[in-house]
Amino acid sequence: MKKLLATLLTVCMLLSLAVFTGAAADTQPVTVEFWHAMSGGLQNALVALTDKFNAENGLGITINLTNQGGYTDLSTKLLGAIASDTLPDMAQVYNSWIASSLDVVIPLDDFIAADFDNYEDILPGYRAEGAEFGPTYTIAFNKSVQVFFYNKTKYDELNLTAPTTWQELHDVTKAYYEATGMAAFGYDDLFGMFLQYMLQNDAGFVADGQVVFNNEKGVEAMTFLLDLFANGYARTAGEDRYLSGPFNNGLVGGYIGSSAGAAYVKPDGFEYGAAAIPVGVKPAAMQAGTNLTMFAKDPAKQAAAWEYIKFLTSTESTVYWAMNTGYLPIRQSGFESDEFQAYMETSVVARACYAQTANMAFESAFPGAQEIRNKLSSEMEAAILEGKTAEQTITDMAAAAQEILDRQ
Repeated sequence: MKKLLATLLTVCMLLSLAVFTGAAADTQPVTVEFWHAMSGGLQNALVALTDKFNAENGLGITINLTNQGGYTDLSTKLLGAIASDTLPDMAQVYNSWIASSLDVVIPLDDFIAADFDNYEDILPGYRAEGAEFGPTYTIAFNKSVQVFFYNKTKYDELNLTAPTTWQELHDVTKAYYEATGMAAFGYDDLFGMFLQYMLQNDAGFVADGQVVFNNEKGVEAMTFLLDLFANGYARTAGEDRYLSGPFNNGLVGGYIGSSAGAAYVKPDGFEYGAAAIPVGVKPAAMQAGTNLTMFAKDPAKQAAAWEYIKFLTSTESTVYWAMNTGYLPIRQSGFESDEFQAYMETSVVARACYAQTANMAFESAFPGAQEIRNKLSSEMEAAILEGKTAEQTITDMAAAAQEILDRQ
């Protein structure tokens, strides 16, 4: 009886959703096309969740998962589908992919207001990212955050602890370098490093189509960063591409990388630790990963896609997803569930992520954002390798970014 009542209630919700989207509900069985870019174990977890939803939703909704390859493939196919008006009903996206095409994306605010279980439970950084264009166009899905991986064995030997501030980062990396002759620090993503330090020093980045980091605070943050590299305390990934390899081989004492990359941290002969990233004037731990968005024009498909989004973002589903993929729960209740709390007892990376749930920041999406990311990554690498001053680096990076913005 309880299951029947729950099903009737959900049908009523579908009817109400159809009303506020401007059309009568179609309660006939409906298939929702979902394009994604998950592979391997990630795809297995998504399939398991989707199979559960298809079997148990009780509304005749079928989610058809379509793997479009990697993120680049998915992005390219979505852009083509926008141009040809052949979009799927929903997709996994980075916000930057839809920044110039919001007219084809379905705003989710009315759905959230009418029928969502405690939207405030979604972590604040994820809610802010979903609404960065004004209306809420996306809801978080497979998310990660930057964490500080370090050689715990060597740190213990040298009586060092994971740094929590910029000053501590300087002192710890200096001590490590002087004791071992090895670089103590690095960053997988040079643009992410640059952006994190700009935000942590309150220098800003881009606002209303204008570069705003070309200021005293920006130079101060860049000076701190470049000094670490100039002194030998830090190194780039170089041809290794990611620092997990050099870290595993003992060639670098620690690095900041995505929590989703923890599966690649396999130290050769030492124990590793993980901690929240060091903070500056204010905290800013860069979050990453894709979101869910809806393109369906048909109200019945919108209502069906919304049921699936609610399912994927429920506490139970997000905990399952996190524990089976290495991504994070998107809900505070997910982190605080008994199941995930028990999991955190065995995972130093999960504990480091949990410590940063209130401090997550996201990379803004706007026309030209991806081109700026690529250009400034190159500029950052050149500044390190060529020994540029902080003032010249900030000037060059600001000019390059503004030139891109002016072309949009």
